[in-house]
Amino acid sequence: MLLRSFVLFLAAVSLLPDEGQWLPTQVREMDWDALKKRGMALSKDEFWHPEQGGVLSATVQINGCTASFVSQDGLMVTNHHCGFGAISELSTPEDNLLQNGFAAPDRAGERPAPGMVASVLQRIEDVTAVLHEAQAKAKDDLERWSLTDRTIARLCAEGEAKEKNTKCSVASFLEGKEYHLYYRTQIRDVRLVYAPPRAIGEFGGEVDNWEWPRHTGDFSFFRAYVGKDGAVRDYDKDNVPYSARHHLRVAKTSVQPGDLAIIMGYPGRTQRYKTSRGTATQQGYVYPKRLEVLTAAIAVLEAAGKTDARLELAVADNVKSLANVQKNAAGMVFGLQRNATASKKQLEEEQFRAWLAALPTKQPGWATVLDEMLAADETEAATIERDTMVSLLNMLGDGLPLLLTLVEACGASASNPDGKLQPRLQQALGNDALTTHFASIEQPTWRILLAELASMSKAQRIPGTEFLGDGKLDPKIADALFASPLLQGKARLDAFGKGKEAAKDDPLLRLARAIATEGQMATQRQRQRAGKMLDCGRRWIAAQEAFRGKSFYPDANSTLRVSIAEIAGYQPQEAVTYAPQTTVGGLVAKETGKEPFANPKALLEAAKTRQSSRWFDAKLGDVPVCFLTNGDTTGGNSGSPVINGKGELIGLNFDRVFENVAGDFGWNKDRSRNVVCDVRYVLWVVESVFPCAALLQELGM
Repeated sequence: MLLRSFVLFLAAVSLLPDEGQWLPTQVREMDWDALKKRGMALSKDEFWHPEQGGVLSATVQINGCTASFVSQDGLMVTNHHCGFGAISELSTPEDNLLQNGFAAPDRAGERPAPGMVASVLQRIEDVTAVLHEAQAKAKDDLERWSLTDRTIARLCAEGEAKEKNTKCSVASFLEGKEYHLYYRTQIRDVRLVYAPPRAIGEFGGEVDNWEWPRHTGDFSFFRAYVGKDGAVRDYDKDNVPYSARHHLRVAKTSVQPGDLAIIMGYPGRTQRYKTSRGTATQQGYVYPKRLEVLTAAIAVLEAAGKTDARLELAVADNVKSLANVQKNAAGMVFGLQRNATASKKQLEEEQFRAWLAALPTKQPGWATVLDEMLAADETEAATIERDTMVSLLNMLGDGLPLLLTLVEACGASASNPDGKLQPRLQQALGNDALTTHFASIEQPTWRILLAELASMSKAQRIPGTEFLGDGKLDPKIADALFASPLLQGKARLDAFGKGKEAAKDDPLLRLARAIATEGQMATQRQRQRAGKMLDCGRRWIAAQEAFRGKSFYPDANSTLRVSIAEIAGYQPQEAVTYAPQTTVGGLVAKETGKEPFANPKALLEAAKTRQSSRWFDAKLGDVPVCFLTNGDTTGGNSGSPVINGKGELIGLNFDRVFENVAGDFGWNKDRSRNVVCDVRYVLWVVESVFPCAALLQELGM
């Protein structure tokens, strides 16, 4: 990769805290001698070089998760839950790969993984000056956002035009203080190589999710394929494995408490520099409401799945995804309160004001910046019920095909002078498949959302939804919605075939129109806020960087980051101490014979002779399963390779502990722990439980 210097925020990192999701260049600026004392055996260039790459370059972004190359021939390893959607889509009741597992005997037997895309980072370019020049022409917040958006689109188009097989994106750091243009190869032919049975890959289910101790074999293997000429292509039987420039070797030695553990990945989003007011809004409304609504929606999907085996497979990925967000919300509610995060931020803000007042030299724009940030968060709070409802509708979209298609049609009709729709949308409206699962999924999900819409505060009520009821859903209105003629495809086509005024009094169309309008307004509010943050947010970050007086890392934003950590246990509560490693012995002890604690018979049999396995750890007295590190991670780090000081793969990050869910708002040295599947457990399963000789051989075992 070729990366121009990050002039604005590459102050030397003299300390090596376990806090921080660091950019590759910032890692190079760390105290390398101190890192060596912690176990780092690689040189800076071996770890990552701006032009030559290095160990870090084996990291891949895949479908909102992270993966890593573990062979030169495009073999990637990630979490089972990251490949869950593709595995479930490949499954049928007759050939249930999700339930039974899958092991390709050879490369010809690998199966195309629907929807899986692997993004391989090639290089990064600093485009800060270009964006700042464009933003300087703005007359207000909205124009600032618009100019930024257009400039980013132009830079991406130019980058993709000049380099083949390239997908470009621009990332903003520290509220627009820096902008980087990323050049990636997006590989669309990704094939499933190996997935353990679901009872291994999801052992413990939602009961153990976000918890410790953990015994989940959360891993799966895929392979990236390209054309014979190296060009990116869709699936083709003549495609060949992608030649990975860098890949990780699997560690053959065991890990111990205190060992260096380096987490490499694409963390999604943190909010470390949010104000006390913004944090309080999330804690007081957003996460509790998300927990309440998703809990009810998941129950609907699970009940529907019990009625039909095919439907159960069809909704499995959605249930898993929503359940993960639901448990995250529960952890946020718990953690933000326990950690008193908003109060701590308020105290920091008071200290910031005192520090600012004592500065001998006043910096332009800093005197009012905290008040501006608090005012912006107050403005956001004034519409938070409406914004949260729009967000929840998007989260539940897979279970609301009819409603969201009508919403899209209403939005498109309103934006066209004649109210006519594009052929694609007309075809979607007439599709009777929209109501295939209406009675079992969409109608009961509607009831949840309609009740929420009716109970919103008068100050934040979504305009146009007043007819649903005042504080409580009117049952007659609900009945009218469920009896709407628009449940039929022909009626939907007729309603939109004559322009904007058709069927305007139908309650379902009134609802869809109100939601469409609110969605547009929410987008406008988001853009307005984003434009404002490019001004006061940037000044806030600059002032915070000076105030905190230490090396400063940007919030996570789905770009490549590094967390420096060590294997460590923790104390979740008084008089309780958790060791940092779990074993097959603990796994077997959880066995109940019923989901989610029902191990495959093959695992229980292999466990009887595990002492003779080459993956048996004499110091631990067992085959390891999972371990903890005190790394700084968040969503998007799922599948992140965890390496030792030699650059060898020792495990796969897949979760955080419940006490650390609120870590998105602030790292805590006592409770910030992430959960890792030990690579030796992966190898034990592949060798002794659900064998795949070809895979072991490719991994050098």
